[in-house]
Amino acid sequence: MTSALEDQVVTLEESIGDVKERISDVDDRLNDGLQTMQEQLREFVWDNIGFSENKLTGKDDALEAMILALKEEINELKGELKLFKAAIDNEMLASKPKQQAMDVPQSKAFKGARSVSEVDNFLWAMEQYFRTMSIKDDATKVNT
Repeated sequence: MTSALEDQVVTLEESIGDVKERISDVDDRLNDGLQTMQEQLREFVWDNIGFSENKLTGKDDALEAMILALKEEINELKGELKLFKAAIDNEMLASKPKQQAMDVPQSKAFKGARSVSEVDNFLWAMEQYFRTMSIKDDATKVNT
């Protein structure tokens, strides 16, 4: 019985050795697989970074081209604005404000008495005259 037990212990030790060897093989394969996956992942990440960088560079170039085009257009518009301002200034200098032909109100000859309505009508006519002639300054109104 001792010899049978010893045989079983030896068999068990051999089995344990085989299991340890298999575990070591599995561990080696897992490490190799993980290392391969890590390398593939690193390569994938670098490829994506390169792709993204190229894509962003292209967009950056397109954006710079758009900005340059907008700056040129703004400069053209500024030039046109200067021309328009100069044309308007020249037109304003060349043309005088057009005044409507209007008779200056004259008061009727004094006959000893004036009615309030005649004075009101005269003052209203003078206000209309000043408005038509674009006279706003009181001193100018008095001297007219």
